[in-house]
Amino acid sequence: MKLKKIGMRTIKTAIAVSLSILISQILNLKSPFFVGIAAIISMKASVAESLTIGKDRMLGTIFGAIVAMVFSYIAPMNILSIGIGVIVIIYTCNLLGWKKAVQISLIVFLSIILNYEEGNRISYALYRTGDTLIGLTIGTLINYFFVPPNTYYEKLLKHSIRDMYHLLEVTLEGFIWNREKASLNKLKDFLTAIEEEYNILNKETKLKIGKYQETSNYKSNFEKAIKSIENIYNHLTILFNMEINSSLDEDNRKTIEKLFNRRLEENANDELSIIYNYHMRKILEELNSLEHIVNLRKTE
Repeated sequence: MKLKKIGMRTIKTAIAVSLSILISQILNLKSPFFVGIAAIISMKASVAESLTIGKDRMLGTIFGAIVAMVFSYIAPMNILSIGIGVIVIIYTCNLLGWKKAVQISLIVFLSIILNYEEGNRISYALYRTGDTLIGLTIGTLINYFFVPPNTYYEKLLKHSIRDMYHLLEVTLEGFIWNREKASLNKLKDFLTAIEEEYNILNKETKLKIGKYQETSNYKSNFEKAIKSIENIYNHLTILFNMEINSSLDEDNRKTIEKLFNRRLEENANDELSIIYNYHMRKILEELNSLEHIVNLRKTE
């Protein structure tokens, strides 16, 4: 069995949890467990993600505590009221756009309503809310200060684009030689994932995380690459929906034979060959552009 390298997120999570527990001990907090849980939940793959959802999770924490306080007075330790409280929290968080806060809000709600001491509701709720906010803060700060090298996210995105390029090559080859129509949903999902990675990279750079160089041309290159992938996807979609067996013109034939290092047999011509060759030409042009933009044939 091949051992995998321990990832940066794993290391940051371990540091955040350990530091949270240490601070809990220094401050003599009653429940370091909740501090540690909050630190784990706040740890994301990127700083931008942590900062983006950090505010919502803190608001969710406070909201969960308020709901727990209200329900502990109405019907403490009542199964029905707990169920209703869970519904209220999930519905309200979604309504306010705090979808990433639902989990932590429910944890705070249950920790308070199931464990509070009679006659001490307010202080217990404040303690649990404070514990959670401390954990969220520590997790976010660790994610901010322990960042990957400045090229980490660029390499990650570049590898994803390279994988997409090879997938498009395989898809095109199967279509040309065997008339195989690969799943466009798979291509679309891959494209969506790449766009999400680019958005994270863009946010990290705007926050000046990882000491990115102002002169870096990564943004222009990756935008062009993603645009090329989108165009290839659109042209493939049209070709896949054409119920024809058109022939390739001479230029497209030579380009394809050079790209795949394979000979092509003659195909029967038809009235839609012009449309077929137009979209095929655009795909080949975008593949060529994509290859040069990100140096896909060079190994990292």
